[in-house]
Amino acid sequence: MNLKIAALLLFALCAQPAWSASYSTAAPAAKPAESAALNTRLALRDLWVEHIFWVRSYAVANQAGNTKQAAVAANEVVADATKIANSIAPLYGQPAADQLLKLLAGHWGAIKHYSDATVAKDKKGQQAAVDELTSNAKAIAAFLAKANPYLPEPTLLTLLSAHGGHHVAQIDQLAAGDYTGEARTWAMMREHILTLSDALAGALVKQFPDKF
Repeated sequence: MNLKIAALLLFALCAQPAWSASYSTAAPAAKPAESAALNTRLALRDLWVEHIFWVRSYAVANQAGNTKQAAVAANEVVADATKIANSIAPLYGQPAADQLLKLLAGHWGAIKHYSDATVAKDKKGQQAAVDELTSNAKAIAAFLAKANPYLPEPTLLTLLSAHGGHHVAQIDQLAAGDYTGEARTWAMMREHILTLSDALAGALVKQFPDKF
C-alpha cells in the first residue's frame, strides 16, 4: 500500500482498534499489504460498532429521561459518523466524505426521530421516522454503489435496511422493557454491522489494489 495513503487512511480511521493486536499476533506471517488491508478492516469495524453502541446509549438515556446522558450520547454518534465519513477522504476526496457525512446525519436523524416519537408515544411520528430511515438507506446505497463498483446497490440496500430495522426493534424492545429480546437484537445487530463494515472494507481493497 502506498505509504502516504496508508498513513492518511489509518489516521482518518482513528487508529488501530485494541483487538487488532491479538488478531495480528495470531497471524505473524501476514505480508505488509495484507496487514494494511486487515488494519483498515478492523478500524472500520471499530467505528461501526461504536455507532450502534452510542445510538443504543442515546435510546436508553432518552427513555429514562436523562437529558445529560442523552446529549453526550448524541454528540458521540455525530463524532463517530464524522470519523466514518472522513475515513473515505484519502481515497475519494473530502467532498465525497462531506456528502457521506450528510447521509449519515440523515440516518442518525431518522433514528433519533423514532426514539423521540417512541418516548412521546407518537405513532405517526414513529411511522414518519421509519419512512425517513427507508429513504435514507436508499440514498446511502446509491451513493456508495456509485462510488465503488464492488458494492452492488441492491445488496447495500438490503444490508442498510436490515441495519435500520435493528435500530427500530431495539428501541421498541427497550421501551417495552423486553430486555431479553433486546439482548438478542443487540447480538444480531453487532454481527450484522460487522458484516456491513467488512463489505465496505473489502470493496475498498478491491477498488484500490495499488494502494493496499
